[in-house]
Amino acid sequence: MLATINRETALKQLDIEHQAVRGLIETLTEEEMTRPDTIEYGLYWDQHLSFKDLMAHLVTYEVFSVEAIDDWKNGKKHHAIDEMQSESGSRNIHYAGIDNRRGLSLTEMLDEWERTQAMLMEKIHDLSDEDWHRKSSFTYPVPLDLGGILEIILVAPPRPPYRHLPVHIPDVSAYIHKMRS
Repeated sequence: MLATINRETALKQLDIEHQAVRGLIETLTEEEMTRPDTIEYGLYWDQHLSFKDLMAHLVTYEVFSVEAIDDWKNGKKHHAIDEMQSESGSRNIHYAGIDNRRGLSLTEMLDEWERTQAMLMEKIHDLSDEDWHRKSSFTYPVPLDLGGILEIILVAPPRPPYRHLPVHIPDVSAYIHKMRS
């Protein structure tokens, strides 16, 4: 897949995403962030996730994006590229990202999110527009560039590019209201 948006737009959308997440972190209490079964959208039928679990989910895709940028620069294909192209691979990433971080405290989870999102923003900012649209150095069945790979990993179209939170919390005000009613 080739990038559907440019690097500058990706940075703006990621900033909106991170500000929305940060707003929720600042608004919700510790109990609200760790209360199970508060996320209703974008999950598999057997999941009953807390906001903390959602954070683990979001971090997973941003970590993979950071790794994918580094792999791309070294001429390697990140494993998430193929995994996100299949239902089973996508499902495995979804579950494993949450399960792998379940043992973290809320503070540790939020700290990891802060570090990861800052690193992702920095890595994208440091790329040139040429880097963003550079074709893959490895063979793949469809044309790939770095921007397209990040779209696949972070939130594959037709979902909002670089905005993963709205997939799971489409209306922040309604989410907070329901949490507190």
